[in-house]
Amino acid sequence: MADNQIVSPLLPAVRAQFDKSSFEMGYLFTGYSLAAGLSVLLWGPLSDAYGAKKGLLVGLSLFLSGAAVSYFSRTFGALLGGRVITGMGASLLSLNTISYAADYFPYASRGWAMGSIFSSYFAALILGVPMGTVIADSLGWNSAFGLGGITAIGLIFAVRRLLPDSAGRGRRRSSRLVAAQQIETYLRFLQAPKTVGVLLSAFFASAGITGFIAFVGVWLHDSFGVASRQIGLVFLVSGAAALVASPLAGSLSDRIGKRIQFIASSLAMALLLVWAPHLKWGLWLCAVFGLISLAAAFRQGPMEALMTEVVARQTRGSFIALKNASSQLGIALAALLSGIIFEIAGYFGVCLFCAGLNLVAAGVMIQLVHERHL
Repeated sequence: MADNQIVSPLLPAVRAQFDKSSFEMGYLFTGYSLAAGLSVLLWGPLSDAYGAKKGLLVGLSLFLSGAAVSYFSRTFGALLGGRVITGMGASLLSLNTISYAADYFPYASRGWAMGSIFSSYFAALILGVPMGTVIADSLGWNSAFGLGGITAIGLIFAVRRLLPDSAGRGRRRSSRLVAAQQIETYLRFLQAPKTVGVLLSAFFASAGITGFIAFVGVWLHDSFGVASRQIGLVFLVSGAAALVASPLAGSLSDRIGKRIQFIASSLAMALLLVWAPHLKWGLWLCAVFGLISLAAAFRQGPMEALMTEVVARQTRGSFIALKNASSQLGIALAALLSGIIFEIAGYFGVCLFCAGLNLVAAGVMIQLVHERHL
């Protein structure tokens, strides 16, 4: 997550070095997300067959490779290639983290579990992004990706030594994956209203935050002359708020319902996105960024917990893969469109577009996911 979020404050420096437009900078997000969204469709059944721990190790290896390519890139094409490889690795990490946790925690407490896991994602905003921007200011923007690669090496050893093998291991009892059977599994997910509702909600929710994050660094730099290090502080403030709230948000969703909390958080985020671009650089803007992060924290954990309950355990990895593919494709499309909108209507246009996507995410969840226990 730190690797993904660090791109936004680095965009002004990358844009200057390669002499690219803001629209072209969006390719870095689109390429990453397309690679993640398409490759995860393959990772899902492999996770079901071979287990989440092996998936985490392979994902970290791909992530390390992508970080290395990004670090040594001397052309925009090479950097884009590095982001594509990193996206493939990141999709494996996201899928298998959720699948691993879902095997360990019952649904009654899974909102708390997922909220706790996602609090580490917001910790990336507090530690990873500010640290990356400081290093980038001193050693160049590519050094931030080098830091991510070094971290991946440490995580490979940690996963091998600290995680038991049992979670998500061999749920299919077979290592032979038949393509036709997997396609049939995916098609079944696309026929049930509740799984379609989760997939579409994930698509619009992920898309609805993309433009805001992707172009906030460019907006702050171009409108207020804010340096990368100061942009990193914005991520620190917003991440701190979400870090504290995420486990609490998960526990709350266990009591009031994951579905209800997702809807309420999406509506709140839509309002905040409309408000943010009207503010000037300063305390109020940082406060609104923090509230947007809170809305994301109150939404993400419940969404991940809900997703793991709408399908049978033996196909959970496949559904998580399809959901992640839906999210990443939403991110890719939103990044592409946001780049166009930013060039035409500025950051306010991007935020208005993203607010509309969040409203659609809430509406889809209301219309298609009706089960009360969710």
